[in-house]
Amino acid sequence: MKKIAQADVEEIPFPTNLTLDSQRGIVEKQQQLQSKLDDLIRLQAETAAELDSLLPSILDKAFREEL
Repeated sequence: MKKIAQADVEEIPFPTNLTLDSQRGIVEKQQQLQSKLDDLIRLQAETAAELDSLLPSILDKAFREEL
C-alpha cells in the first residue's frame, strides 16, 4: 500500500500476551512446515521430470499399438 493511516495500523490485531517461548514454538512449527513444503516441492519436481522422461516411450508404444 502506498499510504496507510496510522489508525488503520493500530486496528490490526496483534497478540501481546505471547511469551518468548510461545513465539519460539511458533517459529519452530513454521520452520517444520516450511521444510515439509520444500520436500514436497522437490518431490513434485522429481515426479514431473520422471513423467516427462516416460512420455516418449509411452507415445512410442501407443503408436505401435502395444498399449
